[in-house]
Amino acid sequence: MERLRFIKTEHNYADFSTSISPAIERALEERQMASTVALNIFRGGGFTTGFLDDPEKSLDLEYCRKENIVVRRRQNAGGAVWGPDGGALIVLNVDTRLPWVPLKTIKEAFGITLNGLAETVRELFGIEAMYRPLNDVEVEGRKLIPTSARLEKEILTMRLLVNVVPTDTDILKRAIIAPPEKTQDKKIKDPGARFTCLEKEAGRKISSSDLLALTRKTVEKIFGNTVELVPGELSELEKRYAVESHKKNTSEEWFYANSERVRFKQAPSGALKVEGRHKAPAGLIRVTLLVVKHRIHDLIITGDFHPTPYRVLRDMEDAVRGKACNTKAVRDEIRRIFERPDVEIAGTEIQDFLAAFAKAFDQVK
Repeated sequence: MERLRFIKTEHNYADFSTSISPAIERALEERQMASTVALNIFRGGGFTTGFLDDPEKSLDLEYCRKENIVVRRRQNAGGAVWGPDGGALIVLNVDTRLPWVPLKTIKEAFGITLNGLAETVRELFGIEAMYRPLNDVEVEGRKLIPTSARLEKEILTMRLLVNVVPTDTDILKRAIIAPPEKTQDKKIKDPGARFTCLEKEAGRKISSSDLLALTRKTVEKIFGNTVELVPGELSELEKRYAVESHKKNTSEEWFYANSERVRFKQAPSGALKVEGRHKAPAGLIRVTLLVVKHRIHDLIITGDFHPTPYRVLRDMEDAVRGKACNTKAVRDEIRRIFERPDVEIAGTEIQDFLAAFAKAFDQVK
């Protein structure tokens, strides 16, 4: 019988995501701790924005400040996520090198985990939940469990955010910035109306015991009945890492690191700024360019998709910086990045990135 350490905590969603969760990831990446499953039940609401996104383009930060809503930038990809008081986050941190772990790539991780999770929701709660590729569990087009995945140093982190309780949809509508491309393939376009929750769909209160059962049965669906969840606690090393993570991840330097205000701080006078957006199956791709004399002086590639390794976007930026503003000039560089053996950008193709670049180039006179 294989063993997975199981940790249950109760923290604000945003704080857990930027302190304890990265501490567990770091310890496992350093091979200091064993693979772990964590269940955090939220005590207090908050937003997180994805590592690869520009927080000023994904959330109305002024609204959040006025409403005293906690906002953090997490170290995992994906879009802006709201975690309300009473919600829950299931996090799988597993070493993909282990022979009993079937989740070897991002695409496999989403498919196996979310099909198992949807099946578990159907069995435990009688809800017709279905896996919607690439990374959601939905009920008739309404998002029940949004998820994200990170694969770095052969350690896979799957974050399954369970919408347990009803959410104030006004918060979602006013806080989340949703460009039209983001919802073009959705049945429901209104960001507030696109979410549902376990309590609404099941027609009853969802208890901590229910969430424990959801976690245990999902793990069984993913790994089979040869894996046992063993209750554990954070190690002293992880507690120290949590303090360090909280300090870093609550700093303005970290929060705005991928924003235009930081990345384009040294923009030359007269540079033209243009932006192109394209919705791939994996999520939104956004290309923002600074153009000087019809060449890419600088650029930022952001979005809510899930590449591995994360540095691949910076590699892509480095490869096309200085190129002429036409897709022919950047196509070969993007293809070279895609074809590297260490790169996986599940749910996207070369043409998806070229489409975003093309829309930006169209604005260059």
